[in-house]
Amino acid sequence: MPAPASILLFPGQGTEAVGMSQGWEAHEAWMATLAAAEARTGRPLRQAMAKGPLDLLRSQRLAPCAVLAHSVGVYRAWRAAGMPLPVAATGHSMGFYSALVAAGVVPLEAALDLISAVEDLSEAAFGPGAMGMAFLIGVTELEVRRALTNQPELVLSNRNGQAQFTVSGPVPALEALVSALGPSALKAGLLPVRHPLHGPHMAALLPAITRRLATVVPAEPAFPLISHFDGRILDTGAAAWDEGIASVGLPVDWLAVVARLQALGAPLAECGHGRQLAGLTRWAVRDLAVASLQMAPEP
Repeated sequence: MPAPASILLFPGQGTEAVGMSQGWEAHEAWMATLAAAEARTGRPLRQAMAKGPLDLLRSQRLAPCAVLAHSVGVYRAWRAAGMPLPVAATGHSMGFYSALVAAGVVPLEAALDLISAVEDLSEAAFGPGAMGMAFLIGVTELEVRRALTNQPELVLSNRNGQAQFTVSGPVPALEALVSALGPSALKAGLLPVRHPLHGPHMAALLPAITRRLATVVPAEPAFPLISHFDGRILDTGAAAWDEGIASVGLPVDWLAVVARLQALGAPLAECGHGRQLAGLTRWAVRDLAVASLQMAPEP
């Protein structure tokens, strides 16, 4: 169990894996969370997480719901086992939705409805296969920005580290960018995401997303949240929920988040499957250790 007064980091899409539910089925809080998510979405989240197939688990409509529900279930199970409230929390990309639910700003169902709204409106706006995101590892930000001058339809969507970036926009332009930078990168490729998240392409969808969620009334958070856009503290429910909705069009700056984590100085713990954020955080600052809540506590 992490030390008291930890800051929790909630991972985003891409951390889903067959078997991620192992050990959690014995925890009532986790099971109740997953049952509620399945009731809201109508999707077999527990079956896909336990047995796959991987293509189903990674599908655009199921993966974000599975990551959200699992991370929230992990948080609730650890709280039921005696873990104290965190000092603060944040999330990477849609992991911020998990932080919103964990802090009590909105119910699980509202966060799932936000995912559904983003998916519905993106599919209607962009069509299948037209838009997406690419990752670039082992190149400098200057190299990325220079390459983007030749691809004006693309935008830098994530600063995940000193040499880890994602770019969003039309798929043909993404493929051209990967071809151009791939030889000098450690790794480069397209992400399994069909929308141009965290960039201005999504901005036109924000009014419709807001209307879809107009009945949601955010509550005051049980602990402060940290913006993944610029690392500022969000200590009211309205500010945190506004940030959650706007986040689909706002770039992720994990370097700014890490700067805030350093300033707060509390222990860090990743709340979800895998070690995605431990890796990103250490890429930013090598001596920042992140504990993991991936293994289930004793029932």
